[in-house]
Amino acid sequence: MKKWNLLILLVIFNSMAFSQNKRDYKWVMGWNLVGIEGGNIIDFDNHRSIDTGFIAFAMGSNNVSISDKYGNLLMYSNGCAIADKTHHIMEGGDSINYGESWERFCTAKYNTGYPVTQNSLILPNPGNSSININGYYLLHKRTELLKEPYLHTWCPGVSYSYVDMNGNNGRGKVIKKNKLIFNTTSLAQGYMTACKHANGKDWWIIQIESDTSMYFKILLTKDTIMVVDSQSLAGTFPHGRNRGQAVFTPDGSKWIAFNPVDKILIYDFNRSTGELSNLQRVNPQDSGVFVGVAVSPNSRFAYLSAGLDLYQVDLWADNIQSSLVHIAHIDSFPDPDFYSDFSLAQLAPDCKIYIVAGITNNYLHVINKPNLKGKACDFRQHSFYLPNRNENFSIPNFPHFRIDEDQICDSTITWISDEYIVKKINKLSVYPNPASDEATISVYSDGYEQGKIRVYTITGELVKTMNIDSEATKSLDVRSMNPGVYIVKYIPKKGKEEVRKLIVGR
Repeated sequence: MKKWNLLILLVIFNSMAFSQNKRDYKWVMGWNLVGIEGGNIIDFDNHRSIDTGFIAFAMGSNNVSISDKYGNLLMYSNGCAIADKTHHIMEGGDSINYGESWERFCTAKYNTGYPVTQNSLILPNPGNSSININGYYLLHKRTELLKEPYLHTWCPGVSYSYVDMNGNNGRGKVIKKNKLIFNTTSLAQGYMTACKHANGKDWWIIQIESDTSMYFKILLTKDTIMVVDSQSLAGTFPHGRNRGQAVFTPDGSKWIAFNPVDKILIYDFNRSTGELSNLQRVNPQDSGVFVGVAVSPNSRFAYLSAGLDLYQVDLWADNIQSSLVHIAHIDSFPDPDFYSDFSLAQLAPDCKIYIVAGITNNYLHVINKPNLKGKACDFRQHSFYLPNRNENFSIPNFPHFRIDEDQICDSTITWISDEYIVKKINKLSVYPNPASDEATISVYSDGYEQGKIRVYTITGELVKTMNIDSEATKSLDVRSMNPGVYIVKYIPKKGKEEVRKLIVGR
């Protein structure tokens, strides 16, 4: 009996230990509208639910979020702004990456999020006493359009914004914004990923300079974030401006990058020094314009999303190219009008790999058993249904938070068919916020009762009244409104009123 009691205690202890590192357990996806377009927050915790309804803004191809160690959502970003756990723009969280691309893609007119895949990442503070320890770094890159010597986009450097989670009554406050870490003449778009240092505390971030093939090593420590070294690997990544994806293996032993021109680059990675070495190339027979890569929990198999096809390679093979196996070709399933292809991929807390389509649709592809070789990996196309439509290329970008733990992921997390719990998040959304020209006000109600939207000044003067129906979206022209704080109130015929704050700026 004593042996069984000890075993039970060990199981409970291990479960509790794993449960305290759930920073990637909430996936925020979708749009900030309702009906066909709306939010999806996948919860990999014991709830196994999908929250639907309003999120603060559209989550396009630049998608990052983070939870606390217990799996409670703290913040998310689309590269344009930072939202807090209540789905409002965080205090000070507007105008991330401000510039030409922000003006084009982050205003009410477009509202699609910053237009670069894997261009941001959120990391917890390793423990800096001079900056509040209860905080997070959002790493991000601004893009610019160059016309010489040919028309292309590029990133002039890597920046960070810092969130103090003690600010604004625990909802978070951005206390540093758009701070440049380093600049260069031709930094590749995207490929933003990180790996924990061998000391188990600090973080390595690898960034690539396109055309020159210079690799920069950024180190985030308890004291600072800065470029500590660079490494010239001439000729290995000349087309870094092309969209693709980079990942570290879950054990941190390799760094892998995939784009449609340079194909697959696989390096050994030294977690102590940040050194890349022993390059191996893999060239799939065909690849699409937008591609992705993810690695199995045991760090053995890399899965290459190549647009129309999915491949697997064995990273433990002496010759990785010779281990290339074709897993699947798209099955021409329309959703609703276009085929659901294979794009960015992400290893999830349930030990499965999820692949997003390069088009807007309601499905994710799933590799159910990624530790197994060949087609035994059990790949299922469009097998995970999202209640609201997901933007093309939109899947969260996470590092491996549990790299030194016994369990990289938890295979006991199960989804019973499609019978997961669907919950509504909220009823009222205002975006962009602050607004300078036009704000979009969206309302969702569980029934079909009518209601009103009223906009007040901070002193209570009525500015605007709009009649709405269920699942209604209204545009508010703020150009004639004085800069300042306004109150937006949703008043349904039945049910609870909801209030949001709107900031009008110039």
